[in-house]
Amino acid sequence: MNVNIVILNYNGKQLLQECLPSILEASRHSVFEPKVTVLDNRSDDGSVDFLRKEFPSVIVYLAKANKVYCSYNEFFQSVTDDIILIFNSDIKVDKNFLEPLVEHFIKDPQVFFVSSRMYFFDGVTYQGDKAKATNRFGIISADTRFKGYRALIEQSDYTFSAGNGAFDRKKFLELGGFDELYLPGRYEDVDFCFRGWKAGYKGIYEPRSIIYHKVYAIFKSVFSDKEIQKTVFRNSLLFTWKNITDFKILFCFYFWLIPRLIFFVLTLRFHFIKGFWQALARIPLAKESKKNAEKHFRLSDREVLRLVG
Repeated sequence: MNVNIVILNYNGKQLLQECLPSILEASRHSVFEPKVTVLDNRSDDGSVDFLRKEFPSVIVYLAKANKVYCSYNEFFQSVTDDIILIFNSDIKVDKNFLEPLVEHFIKDPQVFFVSSRMYFFDGVTYQGDKAKATNRFGIISADTRFKGYRALIEQSDYTFSAGNGAFDRKKFLELGGFDELYLPGRYEDVDFCFRGWKAGYKGIYEPRSIIYHKVYAIFKSVFSDKEIQKTVFRNSLLFTWKNITDFKILFCFYFWLIPRLIFFVLTLRFHFIKGFWQALARIPLAKESKKNAEKHFRLSDREVLRLVG
């Protein structure tokens, strides 16, 4: 089985210097002998020259344009690997992290993605990535801090989504990859994994695979907290309009939408109102995405929520 570990990079030279050695060590340690690739999103901090000088064994792929996570779509189409791991540049790994992930693809052809047990850089504080689907105000989201999560950290089980993890390349392309509807980012991973579940595929959490995450190191260097909150809210609306077909969930969504908007106005959180108007402007794009997504739906929203909710 051909495996490729792909690190998405944009102006992350310092992060690559800090994190890449652990990934290279793990690749040398693995029986799968994976390739290690940096997918560079048109960095202007000297990342590419740095990689070619300091890490000559690493493959460097230059994206045609910086489409954030959606740059993976272009890359997946350009290679023939069976399994591709997608990582941000702020990820370190345990040297034994790879085998437990790949095992699931070998055992079960219905597996679409597998996520690791994720800690912050301190190696003690658990971050994720065992995610449950939550339904709040009719909006589906991924939650790694669900009630009782601590008792389940050591257990391999289904997981709702994964932002960093191993993906079956053929299924990735079959489902159309990450949706540019959500650019510049946030929710595109939840959307993609949810579509995978609705297509009848599986997402697995594997605690024997351990990685360490600095968390949004690049994203937060580009966008303010208010901009991030606005984008998350906007994209949660687009996700609902695109993916949800269950009447009761949609009723709950619309029932709570106006009260939520009134609350944002009363609490002077006008960035959320801006996100709402931006979402309305993208409704035609969401409808087009919905047409493409529905072709692959095999399970209902409620069936998916029963599995990973």
